[in-house]
Amino acid sequence: MSDLEHRIPNLINFEKLVFRIGELSRMTEVSSRQLRYWEQRGYIQAMARSDQNKARVYDFHTFLEVRIIKRLLDQGYRLPAAVEKMRNIDEEMGFTRQFFSKAFKGVEIVDQQPMINMGYFDESKKQILYGFYKDGEIRYQLQPVDAQ
Repeated sequence: MSDLEHRIPNLINFEKLVFRIGELSRMTEVSSRQLRYWEQRGYIQAMARSDQNKARVYDFHTFLEVRIIKRLLDQGYRLPAAVEKMRNIDEEMGFTRQFFSKAFKGVEIVDQQPMINMGYFDESKKQILYGFYKDGEIRYQLQPVDAQ
């Protein structure tokens, strides 16, 4: 379990969000036939089923992949390029999720301003980096540890 999961309750277990092909089709506005084609081509993957049920089911991650591919197709990308871009986006989202799960230390009030504690700024652990939103912009501020 990541640091972030310890600080913020996991309200939704995304691993338990599974969708049949028809549900995925309705939610993404991509036909079942198209989803099967994408699966045959290796662009998306149905979940492995341990039971006797042959119905295709997809996890939340695949739902996001389909949404991204669909949006890119709507923007004029051809399918292979859309899939490649989706995979790049997926990689960036994974890195971002990993970064913030480690960097996020909580929300604190500093000088009457809600700020995100992003942890120690320096190796000597004498300064903490805070991020905050003010006047429509993201800003950063260093605070000495002894000011806490």
